[in-house]
Amino acid sequence: MRIYKELCFIGDKPSLDTLSSEIYNYFPTDWSKPKSSRLLKNYIVADYIGNLAPHAEVSIYYGTETWRDGNIQVGNIVPLDKNQLTIDEYNQILELFYTDIVVPYCEKHTNIKVVGPTSDMFDPLNYITEKALNKLTLFCNAANKSTGSSHPCDEERWFDFICQTVDDNRMFDYDTLYKFLMDEDYWGRKEIGFLGVMGHFAWSEEKAEELASEYENYVRLLQYYKESRRVK
Repeated sequence: MRIYKELCFIGDKPSLDTLSSEIYNYFPTDWSKPKSSRLLKNYIVADYIGNLAPHAEVSIYYGTETWRDGNIQVGNIVPLDKNQLTIDEYNQILELFYTDIVVPYCEKHTNIKVVGPTSDMFDPLNYITEKALNKLTLFCNAANKSTGSSHPCDEERWFDFICQTVDDNRMFDYDTLYKFLMDEDYWGRKEIGFLGVMGHFAWSEEKAEELASEYENYVRLLQYYKESRRVK
């Protein structure tokens, strides 16, 4: 499963303040600072206007108190001439921003640590623990994919996975789990003509949506229960 790459800057307040003001001095001809933008007050903004990728705007939030977290990151890349960027286009522009601007800037400002660009390949272990992933794999490989978690045995394995992520305090968000459950590269592809409902293949869109919704609701309930009753 392909995902959006991320790029993060780590430093103290003086370093991040310098970044927010001086990075514009490192823009090559394919990049420009928008002359009038509502984002300029609280964001670092860079418009790609070259010919290697669709024209788009890279934005990094740097508003009041942001520096207290010690890091800022590319929050979004939006197209300037089309309605939506593909994942590949988004990642291409992020890579161009990194090589064209970030690398030259950091050669002169070594007090900024850059993390990324990250991989564009999804790794579930970036979200949940290996123990939780093993439980999810057990559920997915053994479950009846036409009924989701409704069978008592499937429900038990499903609940075991959900509880594990809450215990680990490492959880999926709805959208990530939804897409992951449908990932044929990871779970396998259902062979043409195969009429079975169990096996090593990805979930349908309908069932992935159902399971992701269940997961989100159960996680919220368990978190509330643990917090309200101080369960450790």
